[in-house]
Amino acid sequence: MSVPVYVVTGFLGSGKTSFIKQLLGGPEWRDANVLTVQFESGREMPPDGGPSRENLIFPARRLKNGPDKLAGELAERIRAGIGPDGHEPDEIWIEWNGMFPFGELYAMLRRPPLRELCDIRRVIHTADAQALGGLLGGTGSALPEQIAGSDLAVVRGARGGRDMSRTRRLLRGVNPGMRVRAALPSGERERREPDGGHTDAEARARTALVRLIYGRDVSPLSAFFLLSVSLALVYLAAAPVLESRGFPASRVVNVFLGIILQAVPFLLIGVLLSSAIEVFVTRAAIETRFPRSMSAGMLAAVLAGFLLPVCDCASIPIFRSLVKKGVPLPAAVTFMTVAPVINPVVMLSTYYAFGGDMRMVVGRAALGAVSAVIIGLTFAVRAPRGRVLSGGSVYGRGYYDSAESPAGIGGKLVLLLRHAQTEFWNAGKYLVIGTLVSAVLQSTGLTLSAQANSGAGLAASLAVMMGMSFVLSLCSSSDAVVARSFMGQFPTGALMGFLVFGPMMDIKNAALLSSGFTVRFIVRLALTAFAVCFLIVFLRYGLIA
Repeated sequence: MSVPVYVVTGFLGSGKTSFIKQLLGGPEWRDANVLTVQFESGREMPPDGGPSRENLIFPARRLKNGPDKLAGELAERIRAGIGPDGHEPDEIWIEWNGMFPFGELYAMLRRPPLRELCDIRRVIHTADAQALGGLLGGTGSALPEQIAGSDLAVVRGARGGRDMSRTRRLLRGVNPGMRVRAALPSGERERREPDGGHTDAEARARTALVRLIYGRDVSPLSAFFLLSVSLALVYLAAAPVLESRGFPASRVVNVFLGIILQAVPFLLIGVLLSSAIEVFVTRAAIETRFPRSMSAGMLAAVLAGFLLPVCDCASIPIFRSLVKKGVPLPAAVTFMTVAPVINPVVMLSTYYAFGGDMRMVVGRAALGAVSAVIIGLTFAVRAPRGRVLSGGSVYGRGYYDSAESPAGIGGKLVLLLRHAQTEFWNAGKYLVIGTLVSAVLQSTGLTLSAQANSGAGLAASLAVMMGMSFVLSLCSSSDAVVARSFMGQFPTGALMGFLVFGPMMDIKNAALLSSGFTVRFIVRLALTAFAVCFLIVFLRYGLIA
């Protein structure tokens, strides 16, 4: 027997109990045998469904005494059934304590005998829109971990679209793959519709949530397959028309596939390594070993950037933590800007993309390191006015950052694969867009003149390529392959600007930064990075031949 399990997480007062009672009170559960389990000491959930419902309560103090005894007791209750007739439960709904990391529950349910009895189907997080920012900034790792382990978030207390957008941004800053929906309204009815009828808003919201809870997720692999088939069919239908009008559709596809096949292996390596660091290395371990003085910190930032195989989107969560823990801002900025440019995976991909040309590899690393140090020093010469961190918001997407959870190497490996899957899918979308743009430009000849390697010609092409790197938002572990496709159309200096500036700042990074930093700081960082990278690269290729 394996019973479907649905877990509801959330901080104290987020509305977990009310959400479960309201949801299970709907017609979809009228005839279901449901066992509810509360790992809380708050309001009890009475079994409104009569003999087919039963509620168990495990106070928080029981969690502190170890999960083994609880696992055995819960397994016995499941086997005994619910109600006087011992009905086998159709579903188990668990309300998890808001002060404990979700990894502890995950580890408990993966212990025998619960492992054979329970099948975790969905993890739902409840959040209060007005309190979430402050809670994320001051409740340790338990709440971010709960968000990171959830599939769906249900938000209450949003006072309009702006509140909902801000809450969605905070939640997806921790878990980018999370779906976010508004909570069920409490019996609220919408105004009369144009046709004169009435719509029960609660019923509509419940129906939408039920579909999300019970619907099957489309895995990234399935989504990629469906997208590939769809694009292939569109190409087969449109290619003859485009070719007849002079557009080289076949060449664009060939160039696109060539770049993708070269880039995907490096993207996969990058997300696997960054996911391993995210799951197996706690952020506290990095922070405690980072020097506090500016000079030593900046040197350590460059060395850490060289040693840590993290892409640009993986370095930003660490950057926010370093700033929050009091690491000097110049050192933290240096780490964030240098890590995605000079780390081993990026250097390896650059070496491979440019056919073993060490001048491109060394040039990228050297110019990237010099630019990052100068960017950091600008924040030492003139410190930002006002606050840098936006109040109370979380920054980062660590799945399990507490050292003790989830227990066991098996649980951490599962989380590593889950994190890598989400990361690969998210980064892969940007890679596909950038590759398609590159293929179109390369195939149609819509480029600037590549003949001028100095003076105004270099300055213009350098600015264009740096702007393109900002817009395309490529992953730093695979952007060298895209840059290589522009060789022969842009001068080497422009390609170097693409490779140095792109990983430091792009649209994707600016969006990630916005969930934890003030707009003033982000704008200054972006403009400073652009100016410094432009000057350093231009000096190297324009004036120092």
